[in-house]
Amino acid sequence: MTDKTENIQTENEDSQTEISQTDDSLTQDGGRVDGPIADAVEFIASERLIFFTDAVVAIAMTLLAFGLTTRISDQAGDKRALHELWAGHRDYLAFLISFVVVGSHWRAHHRLFRNVSRLDARLMSLNMVWLLMIVIMPFATRLLSGTGGFAIVFGLYAVIQVVTLLTSLLMSRHIRANELLRPGAPAPGTKDDDATLLTVAAMFAISIPVAFATQWAYAVWLAAPPVARLMRRRRQRD
Repeated sequence: MTDKTENIQTENEDSQTEISQTDDSLTQDGGRVDGPIADAVEFIASERLIFFTDAVVAIAMTLLAFGLTTRISDQAGDKRALHELWAGHRDYLAFLISFVVVGSHWRAHHRLFRNVSRLDARLMSLNMVWLLMIVIMPFATRLLSGTGGFAIVFGLYAVIQVVTLLTSLLMSRHIRANELLRPGAPAPGTKDDDATLLTVAAMFAISIPVAFATQWAYAVWLAAPPVARLMRRRRQRD
């Protein structure tokens, strides 16, 4: 009986030692779990964030179309129908602007996260701020299509763009600085890309005071992409 008891105790001690070694191999760097299983879990978590973000953006782009409320009266002829459709041209313009803007933000987000394999609390918080701006965009678009308080609604729309662009910039820098990419993946952006984002954000910010002087403040938005490209070329030459 004594020999059997000793054998059982020896087997239990060996099992506990193996478990302890396994735990030690999995737990490193202040408690973070490493290894293939942990990498897979973190990758799935990042994929969930990307899928969630894509879904929110898709819903926001769909909600943009709900602002197109122009109706054609039942008794209207062809000429009257065209007139009534044209009456809502501000709605169409605001819709097209926002569709292009949201699409551009989504493309930038896609490039930013396509090689991300690990998340942290700061990156998720920044992404939620980015999503908040995207969700507010349909509301700001409906305001922009109106005829009253141009400077206020224009400024609100511009502020949303500034916050969205700056949040993208912060996410890009955070991803590069904290090794959140899969091994061997290229960085999601460079200093030139950061400068481009800052230039576009600055153009939107400049448009806000311009809107209080004239409705031609839209021209500042149109000038943002070529100005950003020009500044990028100058930086590359220098």
